[in-house]
Amino acid sequence: MEIRENLYWEHLGVAGALAVSAFVLLGLLLRLRDSDPPRMHIWAMIAFFSVNICDGLNSFAYSDVFEGPAALYRWNDVVIPGSMVALYFYVRALTSATPRLIQADLVHILPFLAGFVCLVPTLILPGDARLGLVGADVTERHRAFIDTGETAFWIVWVTTLAVYGTLCIRRLIQHKRNIKDVFSDLDGKTLRWLDFFVATILIIALIAIVDEVRQLMGFLSFRDGIWSLLFDVILPVSFGIFALRTNPPLPDWTKQVLAVEVTPEAPAPGAPLSRYARSGLQPEDIDRLAGRLERRMADGQLWRDHDLNLRSLASANSISPIHLSEVLNTKLGMSFYDYVNQCRIRDACELLIHTDASIIEISETVGFNAKSTFNTSFKKVTNQTPSQWRTTHRP
Repeated sequence: MEIRENLYWEHLGVAGALAVSAFVLLGLLLRLRDSDPPRMHIWAMIAFFSVNICDGLNSFAYSDVFEGPAALYRWNDVVIPGSMVALYFYVRALTSATPRLIQADLVHILPFLAGFVCLVPTLILPGDARLGLVGADVTERHRAFIDTGETAFWIVWVTTLAVYGTLCIRRLIQHKRNIKDVFSDLDGKTLRWLDFFVATILIIALIAIVDEVRQLMGFLSFRDGIWSLLFDVILPVSFGIFALRTNPPLPDWTKQVLAVEVTPEAPAPGAPLSRYARSGLQPEDIDRLAGRLERRMADGQLWRDHDLNLRSLASANSISPIHLSEVLNTKLGMSFYDYVNQCRIRDACELLIHTDASIIEISETVGFNAKSTFNTSFKKVTNQTPSQWRTTHRP
């Protein structure tokens, strides 16, 4: 009875995951038709959910309910690395100003080739033998190759998880640095939800691997019953919602500023950042532009523009975005986001002392879109909350 109940939840979970994945895939295909290039993020999710559907169909086809074609058994394992490869391209598309494929991307075929090579000793067997319907007449040497290949396949899969998980995390960390160089408002651009889903996918995959290893060692699966349903459905439901709605937050014009990613390590003092190596600005030019920036910011209170970004501020100063970025990073030593926020906080300090406006009114006046962001930035700069500042400094 317990076995039948576990199978019920397992089949219900697979059916639910298939239904959700098919719905999301249809929605992605419609988005592909209606959206403008670049579409790498949509294609990546089409690949991701296609792999998910293949995995679900494979689970149904070779279960106690259905009887799939023996010749195709185990071939689905070759595309298993596709989920992590697709996730990497999705993260890359959302963290790039102009996402596109390059020749070097051919390296991402390697996980599929490695998995195929590991499974060749198994795949060359007749379909009925792979499915276990008839005994396979194989030599001891062939049997050893099969066992070694199966072990190597799991090593390849764990390595793929580690490598592509690391690549995704590094790009997301770099993205959070990049957006501070071009935006004064980070709401909706930090991709924090994607941090959560990358971590969720890695954890779910590792749980599945640990469970498989435990079963090989003779232990019972801990993904039985309703846990099997949740395990199968939670990923396509949660990830599908964002996959259908999300667009890359970096506009096309940022490619000039973010053409070369900055390494996480800080450059040596006085050394130019790599992205400014060809700007042509001399030290005296940078000093002159920094002075112009300070004057025009003060005269026009440009920081009060809620939608201020690097390009609009560069236009107000009659310079290119890349030159303004160089002035901020090399002369003033701060990102665009930090520079604008400091101007806003200085303005807010004056308003808190000399006006009776409420804190939320002041936060909106100086350019913040959310009171929570204002409070966090204010305390970071002054080590006090806005209320404490008003109480301490107001005559």
